[in-house]
Amino acid sequence: MSGPGEVKHWYWPQLLVALLVVGVCLGACDISAALPVPAATPTACTADCPPPVRSGEQSHTVKTLHFSLLYFDPWSIQKSTGEDVTLAASTSFGNITVMVNSVDVPVGTTGLGLLTQTEQTVLDPSLYTSIADNGIIRGAEIGYIDGAGESFEAESLQPNAPDLPVYLEIMASTRGTVGLTFVAISPLNPNSPNGDTVPNAEYDQIVNSIQWL
Repeated sequence: MSGPGEVKHWYWPQLLVALLVVGVCLGACDISAALPVPAATPTACTADCPPPVRSGEQSHTVKTLHFSLLYFDPWSIQKSTGEDVTLAASTSFGNITVMVNSVDVPVGTTGLGLLTQTEQTVLDPSLYTSIADNGIIRGAEIGYIDGAGESFEAESLQPNAPDLPVYLEIMASTRGTVGLTFVAISPLNPNSPNGDTVPNAEYDQIVNSIQWL
């Protein structure tokens, strides 16, 4: 993971190297202690791609009107409707949350256009302060459909408690008149906030386990 202000790379052919780095981090950082390191996700697929195979954990499938999602323990469903799914996993600093949402979009809407709209909604000043753009996510995609992505560091406003440092990763892709958005929110160590502890291997696994319907 790059430092603040640098561009990150999510190229799938390089994911094995990223997993080695994340594996070291997961062994040393409390944030991901509950999350096993998934196997490397496959190289990019162009259409009707199956979810990545993963052994060792129990798998679950959730289906909405526009996509299905395969996920593994210890992730659990926090919310599920016909349009969206929210997954959560516990860490020492709070729940890591992943939200996948489907929306209707006009023909011609790009992933970048949907990303901009999503960022305006997610980065609500009533929920976050000290928002810092941490750069684009190169190779951003959802369910193997090319899109756009960006990451941010911020302070999550907490009622009756100190603000919590978080790392947000937002991606968006479109296909025809349907758009999918992916938002991952990772709580950081309040004593030493560091985006390098974010479990991106887990997020890659979830992104590639999404199938468009």
